[in-house]
Amino acid sequence: MNQITCLAEALEAHPGELVAGSAEAHPSCYSVAIFTNRWKEVRDFYVDLLEAAVLTERDGRFCEMNLAGVPLILRRCEHGEMVSYFHLYIALKNRAGVLGELRRRGIIVTNVGPYTNFRDPEGRVIKLSDAPTTLS
Repeated sequence: MNQITCLAEALEAHPGELVAGSAEAHPSCYSVAIFTNRWKEVRDFYVDLLEAAVLTERDGRFCEMNLAGVPLILRRCEHGEMVSYFHLYIALKNRAGVLGELRRRGIIVTNVGPYTNFRDPEGRVIKLSDAPTTLS
């Protein structure tokens, strides 16, 4: 059986086990690419609803943004690329405003365990929780 624990609490209890060494010794992720056929709709969903900060943008082709510390780049599918699929986990203490807007727009919102789930315009799953969680 899977058990969900708070990542922050686990890090405090055993910091050396979860984080070792410096950033210079390890690779870092500078972007997660989201390929889409519905560029404007998906861009507006992340920027307007989830309040992602736009860093750079070329309208209709790409939008580099930061969503809660996660570097994302939205790209139009070109040259045979497929629409991306993933689950995005976001820790958000005060979810009422976002959830109200999702429901106002007719987006289905469900609750499973510590997560509130919904999908972006192309069906990618987004999970909100009060704090970062991990399976153990």
